[in-house]
Amino acid sequence: MDIKGAFNQPFDEAIAFFENKLKLPTASYTDIWREQHSHAFVVAGAMNDALVEDFYNALYVAKTQGTGLVAFQKSFDEIVAKHGWSHHGSAEWRSKLIYDTNIRQAYNVGKYQQMMEVAHLRPIWTYKHISIINPRIAHVHLDGFTRPADDPVWDYILPQNGYGCQCQVDSYTMTEWNKTGRELSASPTIEWESVRVGTRGSNPRDVLRPIIKTAKGDAPIDPGFAYNPAKAFLQPFTVPPLKGYDAVLKTRTLNELPIDKSTIPPLPTPQKIDPKMILPASTAPAKAVEEFLNLFGATLDEGVVIEDAAGTPVVVTKSLFADAAGSFAAIETKTVENINLLALALASPDEVWYHWEQDKAKADFMSDVPLRWRLKRRYLKTFEIAGEQKTAITAFEWSRIGWVGETTLLVDNLQEKMDELRVGALVYSTEKK
Repeated sequence: MDIKGAFNQPFDEAIAFFENKLKLPTASYTDIWREQHSHAFVVAGAMNDALVEDFYNALYVAKTQGTGLVAFQKSFDEIVAKHGWSHHGSAEWRSKLIYDTNIRQAYNVGKYQQMMEVAHLRPIWTYKHISIINPRIAHVHLDGFTRPADDPVWDYILPQNGYGCQCQVDSYTMTEWNKTGRELSASPTIEWESVRVGTRGSNPRDVLRPIIKTAKGDAPIDPGFAYNPAKAFLQPFTVPPLKGYDAVLKTRTLNELPIDKSTIPPLPTPQKIDPKMILPASTAPAKAVEEFLNLFGATLDEGVVIEDAAGTPVVVTKSLFADAAGSFAAIETKTVENINLLALALASPDEVWYHWEQDKAKADFMSDVPLRWRLKRRYLKTFEIAGEQKTAITAFEWSRIGWVGETTLLVDNLQEKMDELRVGALVYSTEKK
């Protein structure tokens, strides 16, 4: 299945849905949830930006050129080999899951937009279960369910309603519907059930999922799928828990959010630290990373998910510093020396700024696609080295290849350096204006 509309023409609405996604690294499929998937392209467990972008580009070709699953699976194998990525499940199963979910959700979003444009002409919608081997009973119970296009129930049951779901929604004119001789389905009762998801990953969640009470029986919607992906895409911002993103997603096409100077707080009071917090240059990179992780309660074997000062979940694992093969060999000496300051900047920043940065490069086959903009989070922290009369500033930020950090020791002009690093929109500060 590729993204084609009627008469096998390119499905512009579906392609636009995919093109407008932010590409985000994640550790677990629960790191972003429900409506957030309409704004973000993720591959669970792909924590390196370059890896995520390669998957994005491979799917973009599949979507726009209709090259199909087999071609994507070939690209999947090449990308995995290139990055040394370790994934759950077989390559055939995982690649099909990624392909199917992205292709079908984009198709469903495009079809919904087209159906809404003619809803005044075709106001009756019917859920259609597509027969597959071992069909899900919940989806069978929804088969034939028919309600007006403006019924709120479509906010919960618009396909997909689970991984691999092939269900669809058909529309009727009043004349077509009357010829069927059928009655509209009764307006359903919806009950909510609490379930825990992601128990094997780094970010388990307690979530609610709806159970649609139909004449055929109960139809619980799989966790994470009980939303209308098209409506979420057309909304100006996502929903919690990515609180920090809410303030900026509605202007996501701008290259930079202008700084309102009237809101810039006074200089923060530097945190006094022991000189021993700066590690010797000879420290083994793995030991330095271990110190960083320990501050957050993580280890080299097990990561954690924290909530940063702005309320945004952040995945903290050794992959923040490891390459795709899991090695720390590429860590620079300066990063080793200042790794504790980087940890403090993330754990207890003086300020958090959000800003946009344009991708500097793209694949040759995307030459006709405008360069994309990527949302950045910058954590700023000032320090005073006890007994040495030294002031330091650390900036810790997510970049194209993951998190990067910069620490400037012996700052001559603290105000000037802070102003240089203050970019975009201030979303958190320890100081009040």
